[in-house]
Amino acid sequence: MREKVPVLRVRNLGKEYREGFKLEIPYMSFAEGKIYAITGPNGAGKTTLLNLLSLLEEPTGGEIFFRGRKVNASSPKAIHIRRRMHLVMENPYLFRTTVYRNITAGLKIRAVEKSLAPELVRDSLQRVSLEGFEQRPASTLSRGEMQRVVLARALILKPEVLFLDEPFVNIDRRTREILEGLIRGIKHLFPTTVILTTHDLRCAYSLADKVYSLLEGKLVRGSLENLFTGEVVRKGKDRWVKISPSLRISVVTPKEGKVRICIPPEDIVLSQAAFHSSARNSFRGIITNIYLSGDVVKVCVDAGVEFTALITRASYQSMNLAAGSSVFITFKSTAVQVF
Repeated sequence: MREKVPVLRVRNLGKEYREGFKLEIPYMSFAEGKIYAITGPNGAGKTTLLNLLSLLEEPTGGEIFFRGRKVNASSPKAIHIRRRMHLVMENPYLFRTTVYRNITAGLKIRAVEKSLAPELVRDSLQRVSLEGFEQRPASTLSRGEMQRVVLARALILKPEVLFLDEPFVNIDRRTREILEGLIRGIKHLFPTTVILTTHDLRCAYSLADKVYSLLEGKLVRGSLENLFTGEVVRKGKDRWVKISPSLRISVVTPKEGKVRICIPPEDIVLSQAAFHSSARNSFRGIITNIYLSGDVVKVCVDAGVEFTALITRASYQSMNLAAGSSVFITFKSTAVQVF
């Protein structure tokens, strides 16, 4: 059976700005009906990437493919591709009119028959748990209600790709839970691919089928949970990054001066006694939190700074770990990514 062509795919995608920021994405692929999360700190390039994927900006290099065909923002055909996708921005704009008129704005552009609009709006509002809001003035909505109206405005168009830029910013816990449920349910309504950016790693890993991590415009292997800034210190051929007055991490890098480092949580080994191996980084710490999710357990350890490790449920049970327990964290110098 032949593998389906990805809805979106990029190859050697790049974007450079005069201020010096450079986005460099060797490869990315997005399948139909899946949810993808793009995580990273401010300035990592998440919004730039969404703008490129949604054909709002032209890259300075590389290629974007929509359903196997090369596309670009300046092509005359770009507008037709854009209408098959929808971008919800971090600070969504609502017209100063009713919820009904806001939701039907996209239908008018697409020349959908006017008589179909009332039923379509009712269905969309029901999906986002805002039944009866048709005549509510948009200016009276809370931040969370605005987010749901904007999502209803997107879903009424049945986009093939839905981009959500930081959908969980500045909303309360209840609204976040509603939005998470809505996003999970989208693929059961239509075969829509959802690509979202978020700072919330918990949301990213609980929602997405695949998580991409960005740092300073580059894809990073694994999660960005163990992300630190420090100064490279060297002694002969050895290199460390000093991330606190009492903690330095052995690394392999030709870089000098101030750097960022990232240790993938899956590369950290937990043990109840000092772990004897060739790994040059080993620190004693106290478990602060434990999160169980299926067969994977996330363990947070305070070793002067907080580290996050991912272990199997079997390992967690065999070590009988608990918050407040003393453990050792160990990882190799080669596991540390330096930027």
